[in-house]
Amino acid sequence: MEGNDTLHHLDTTISIESIGFGGAGVGRLPDGRICFVPLTLPGERVSVSIVKEKKSFAEAKAIRLVESSIDRIPPRCPLFGKCGGCAYQHLRYEKQLEVKAGQVRDLLARFGGIAGADVRPMLPSPDEWNYRNRLGVHVQEGKVGFYERKSNRLIPASGCPIASPEVNVQLAELAANPPRGNQRITLREKSDFFGFSQVNRSAAELLADVVCGMLENEGGHLVDAYCGAGFFTKRLREKFRAVTGIEWSHGAVHAARASAGAGENYLEGAVELHLPAALAASPAAETALLVDPPAEGLSHEVVEAILANPPSTIVCVSCDPSTLARDLKRLSTRYALNHIQPVDMFPQTAEIESVALLKIL
Repeated sequence: MEGNDTLHHLDTTISIESIGFGGAGVGRLPDGRICFVPLTLPGERVSVSIVKEKKSFAEAKAIRLVESSIDRIPPRCPLFGKCGGCAYQHLRYEKQLEVKAGQVRDLLARFGGIAGADVRPMLPSPDEWNYRNRLGVHVQEGKVGFYERKSNRLIPASGCPIASPEVNVQLAELAANPPRGNQRITLREKSDFFGFSQVNRSAAELLADVVCGMLENEGGHLVDAYCGAGFFTKRLREKFRAVTGIEWSHGAVHAARASAGAGENYLEGAVELHLPAALAASPAAETALLVDPPAEGLSHEVVEAILANPPSTIVCVSCDPSTLARDLKRLSTRYALNHIQPVDMFPQTAEIESVALLKIL
């Protein structure tokens, strides 16, 4: 069946054992293959219909819930299960935190070869709902809404329970008066500083506290790669003799430079271009590196630059635990993982933010 994506109408009942990264429940078919079933929870028995098969796994849709989890709750949004934005509205929030922390642990072992890592309990967001200060919506054929899960089909919407009240007002107005043409529009609060701020401000403060705590005993030169407008750098600059931020966005660098103090320098351009010189500018024992890369993680060139001039401490902020695990494995020749602190920046969704502290061997 390798490569065979033909629809298979095989109905069977399986037990859900866990939730995989992305939000689908994970069980096993009678033949032993892993089966991914969206919108199901651990401890549930569910009648499923297979929709996609491979040699070692299958994907299915739930037909009937035979036995429900005690952690299942009614979703707040009527579009949940259709819209691709949220994955966990049907799961108690406390359990969402446990599931996500467990996924970090599992992915570290699977992709990083790091078994038994010290993954701390996930810090909850102060706001479980109405936290997003910006939101992307789509306009198609006179309708406004979100894409259906794993498709480009539009689901009309005039509100979103994870968007802030101000953003929801804009969404309702847009839905009532849709513009012409097919397009993607970003709705944002007026205070959203042109996209340079964090999407969830209250949880972002928790994230900043974690990062600052990991670097509290430093004091020499801080290199902040992918620094944006200086979200972390501005909070850390008093702790270091000098700070160097690196960011490709002209607007973000301009904003960071506007409030820069003595010993605070921002370089515009790719991290791959500026990182080697930035790390070589101070002795390794006096240098700390903070990286907050996009979801694809660190490039080969960035990893090579780090290993060529290894700072004493690295703090990795990651929005994808699978690429974080890969990067930690690549850095393991010179660094030991101290611990990882997950922070729930995006409640109700499958996204996971975590911070890893690495110390040179």
